[in-house]
Amino acid sequence: MLSASSFIWVSLVLLVFKVSYSRLQARAALSRATAQHGCAAPPTVPSKDPVFGLDTVFETFKRMKDKCRMRETFEDAQRYGHTFQSFPFGRRTITTTSAKNIQTVLSLQHEKFGVGPIRSPATHMLGKGIIMNDGKVWEHGRSMIRPAFTRTNIADREMFEVHVERLFDLLPEDGEVVDLQPLFDKLILDSSSEFIFGRSFASLLPTTPLDSEAFLSAFNAAQGGVGIRVLLGKMRFILFRDKKFNEACSLIQDYTQKHIDRVLKEPEKPSDSKRERVILLNELAKETSDRNELCSQLLNVFFAGRDTPAVALTNIFFLLSRHPDVWKKCRDEVQGLQKKDLSFEKLKSLRYIQHVINEAFRLLPPVATQSRTCLTPTTLPTGGVSPDSTSNDLPIAVLPGDTLLLNFYTLHRSPTVFGPDPESFRPERWVDARPGWEFLPFGGGARHCPAQQLALFWVGYTLVRMLLAFEEVRNMDEVEGFVERMKLNMESERGARVSFVRA
Repeated sequence: MLSASSFIWVSLVLLVFKVSYSRLQARAALSRATAQHGCAAPPTVPSKDPVFGLDTVFETFKRMKDKCRMRETFEDAQRYGHTFQSFPFGRRTITTTSAKNIQTVLSLQHEKFGVGPIRSPATHMLGKGIIMNDGKVWEHGRSMIRPAFTRTNIADREMFEVHVERLFDLLPEDGEVVDLQPLFDKLILDSSSEFIFGRSFASLLPTTPLDSEAFLSAFNAAQGGVGIRVLLGKMRFILFRDKKFNEACSLIQDYTQKHIDRVLKEPEKPSDSKRERVILLNELAKETSDRNELCSQLLNVFFAGRDTPAVALTNIFFLLSRHPDVWKKCRDEVQGLQKKDLSFEKLKSLRYIQHVINEAFRLLPPVATQSRTCLTPTTLPTGGVSPDSTSNDLPIAVLPGDTLLLNFYTLHRSPTVFGPDPESFRPERWVDARPGWEFLPFGGGARHCPAQQLALFWVGYTLVRMLLAFEEVRNMDEVEGFVERMKLNMESERGARVSFVRA
């Protein structure tokens, strides 16, 4: 009988053999597909580990630790070209910043690329909702939630204003330093929870309901666990005894089920208001009474949308506090407006402020990257290098199991689209800029974010309310440049440390 140590060594040898054999098979299949379709391979990131690609994995974690993952990927694109491949854990990963390739993945051939295999680590937390599935299941979920996100439904100024007023109560007097990041996080948490569940978390108030506080703590813990599992991919089995993760997921599900039970048990009451307030849970309950499906769809929407508007607001004020001339131009545009004037249409008509919002999303996109898994053999239109290395515009063969990383951070820095100064914060560029697939702050194609207009309304409304209230916003951070923190979104590691001068 083998000793424990001998068993471990034998297991490791067998694992190396299995991965090596699988890798050889995959490479042979890729070579056949490349030759069959007249394709070429993209540049390959050098690796010292030809079997597991562990140095590639370690490099990714190092970049995250050093707060430079997106910046280094940008440098990779300058080094290797707009599309290149690597083999972390022995799996083929194609990173692309090409608008043609991204359009192919997200739109022209979207049915050949899915999210299910990548996002499966989050199933235990979120269930099988709209952001977790592909095909018919995804189409069903999309059709369920789409009616709640019409322009008429999302522009609920009165509901959002309640939370903005609570935010203003927490802002300091003239000259005092405040980090806006946690306040914007709470603003969007309270607003999104009211829109989704019909009950606000009330995190901007002095006391927060205990069940809301427990939910948020569990959600943050589980979200971090999901991020690690996504990065580890099939190697996530090493975390199989994560008791705290499982407990957090259970608490999240229980909290959501309580809201579902409340809505399903309470008969719908006629509203005295001219326009009934739209609550996502109420709208979904009109479509199904299946508690598990309701729970999954609600948590999927909450997971997908809870961070983006808050991160965008933090980034906007990070940039505006460093560009007082832009703040002054924004102030000039809103002179004479009252908060009652801030309808969806009015906010959209403020052209310079819309340019500022676009420029912040371009330069510091909260969703800096998206991933897809190839489901069906296909090709990407560009990125393959010719045998004589004179061209990198040949098609690339893509096989089932290959991962596609779509890098929007680099995509948004194209000098041919945005001018010779793409690293600068210059809202005026949007007077003439007309990007198509080169600007994707909310994704694109069939799976573009259904809550895009809701997020933009919240961002625009908050920005204008603060422009009306404050004469100046000043940067109070000794670090001038942006330091990234990569979670599921790209956040500011240092928040937005500012002071205000009231109008």
